[in-house]
Amino acid sequence: MKLNLLLTLTVLSLLSRLDAAEPATVRSPDGRVVATVELKDARLGWSVTFRGKSIVHNGLLGVETTPQNFSGSYTLLGADTTASDTTWKPVWGFLSEVRDHYNELTFKLQETAAPKRLLHIVVRAYNEGVAVRYAFPRQPALQQVTIKKLLTEFKFTGDHVIYTHRDYQYGNATIATMKNSEGAVTVALGDGTFVSLTDADRADFSVVSWSRKKDAANTLTASMHSPATGASPFRTSWQAMVVAETAGKLVENRHLIENLNPPCAIADTSWIKPGKAICQVYNCRMVTDEIKRLMDFGSAHGFDYLEIDHSWSGAETKWTPEEIANFEKNKGPFWEAHPEWRDNVKGGLMKPAKGYVPFRPHSFQGGNYVDLDIPALTAYGKSLKRPIGLCLYVRGALLKEFGGEHAIEDVFACYEKWGVAGVKPGFVPPSSQQNERAIAYMVKKAAEHKLIAVIHDAFMPYGLCRTYPNLVNVEGVAGEEAEPSIAPEIKSLHDVLLPFTRGIMGSFDYTPQIYKKSKTHCHQVAMLGVYLGRASVRAGMKQWSPGGEGGAEIEFAEKMPGLTDEIKVITDLGKHVTVARRSGAAWFVATMCDGHARTRNLPLDFLRPGTAYRASIYADTAGKLHTIHSRLAVTSKTVVPITMEPNGGHLMIIELVGQITR
Repeated sequence: MKLNLLLTLTVLSLLSRLDAAEPATVRSPDGRVVATVELKDARLGWSVTFRGKSIVHNGLLGVETTPQNFSGSYTLLGADTTASDTTWKPVWGFLSEVRDHYNELTFKLQETAAPKRLLHIVVRAYNEGVAVRYAFPRQPALQQVTIKKLLTEFKFTGDHVIYTHRDYQYGNATIATMKNSEGAVTVALGDGTFVSLTDADRADFSVVSWSRKKDAANTLTASMHSPATGASPFRTSWQAMVVAETAGKLVENRHLIENLNPPCAIADTSWIKPGKAICQVYNCRMVTDEIKRLMDFGSAHGFDYLEIDHSWSGAETKWTPEEIANFEKNKGPFWEAHPEWRDNVKGGLMKPAKGYVPFRPHSFQGGNYVDLDIPALTAYGKSLKRPIGLCLYVRGALLKEFGGEHAIEDVFACYEKWGVAGVKPGFVPPSSQQNERAIAYMVKKAAEHKLIAVIHDAFMPYGLCRTYPNLVNVEGVAGEEAEPSIAPEIKSLHDVLLPFTRGIMGSFDYTPQIYKKSKTHCHQVAMLGVYLGRASVRAGMKQWSPGGEGGAEIEFAEKMPGLTDEIKVITDLGKHVTVARRSGAAWFVATMCDGHARTRNLPLDFLRPGTAYRASIYADTAGKLHTIHSRLAVTSKTVVPITMEPNGGHLMIIELVGQITR
């Protein structure tokens, strides 16, 4: 292999031409991740090593297209290798600056038989992992391509233990017993090394799920939800593998997913304010004066946004004549006194409902009461000493782009006129290429109208927030309101493993309810620090108000910023997780444990040496849900003992005091 080296500013380009008989290799900048692609005996294969040890060995590469599949017999035209080293600045999240440093291999193939179409295999190697995609360059013989199946094999060297939030396969399954899984799949390689498989840059492609390949041992493949079509040049999404020497480092390396997406497309991001949100659910009714009181509370306690959930504009869907007739027949006596329900089930989005709103067509008893002046609320929120932005729920089924009547452009233009800060689209249909395109369009239009977006329900992230950082959170996992469906013995196990499964994909809006009786106060508040994305809570105002059961641990919620500079993750996987986030000189350290009482010692060696700090500590109270508060002088040499109740947690705010005198 001959390499010609060209160095220009921050981008290093390596151009090479390979002999057709030779495999092509690309290494991560630190040399620890090595991917090799080979065309041998008409078979396309690849292998990946990490720190000299095989991870993926001789797995298949390729795609199936329709109506005319590629021949499967190729001539290797050569391979180009490029490299890039840049940085970018997120608007919110764990890191205030992200290095995007990789080497990239493009393996260029042409069909041996007519019509001799071109196919490129693109492999990127980062210090944080590796990713592969398929590209179809512009060519006369391929005006349009439909991809039916991805053939990429992640062929591991053993039947390793897997972790995935789907079906709660949390170390109790291996590749051989794994069920089909949405989202990320994390694999423990047995020597302390972990990898996590997910997709990235999906704005014009179908979502994938992960499954074991039945006719190939120890092998995982990505299955497309449905075919994806595009005019050439066209590319698949990335199939990415985050790699790390520990489970904690896996979370620290997860920004690989954003790095695989296009750079920020918003020229001015100054209006995107990182921060925390509180929701009207469990705090107050949807009444203007009550919402104002919640805004007062939020402003006084460090929150930046207030969400109004479903029903503010009427029923979540436009009821059919059949649904209306059925409701008329079966409704309870309550609705006889509230005939306004008929006006509140017409599927509106640009006018608040008035009076009572039935929750759903088969919810015959009671409903939500609405009496809102949205422009007055947005103006009030902006007038507060710490301004509060108002965010409105939008049911996806009512938007024209998802089959409804209201064009996204019209709805978002209305909200911008009202002074609304953000939208929370719910039940947005994901997965197909058409739906994923529509979701990306929705986020783009939200940015054009200076609206932040939080997408709820089934859609899962893939790094779009780098391109459109107004996308500040995504659910893509049943939030804590779905906890009743989880077996009691794994409720908190689910909490502590989410960062290592679904969390690898990107931010997630878990909306913890402050305070539930099943978990300690420390555990629930710790979610705000452990999980990536805009922190958002349900309830809290009554609990943290005078006479409520909440305590001084609200200090953690008040002070934790929406953007931090550095992250350290420490875990005994499945038992407890600690996420330490640095903002300037201060550290915010949140710990959660599973359903068992846990004790551990936490070295503070991530602090700056030779510097004195003071820690404000909130710990579980033995046998109770409440916190106990203490303060402690600490340095980088301090080891903090942590004792947690079952379903418990621990919180620390570590702030600079000054230099230690010797």
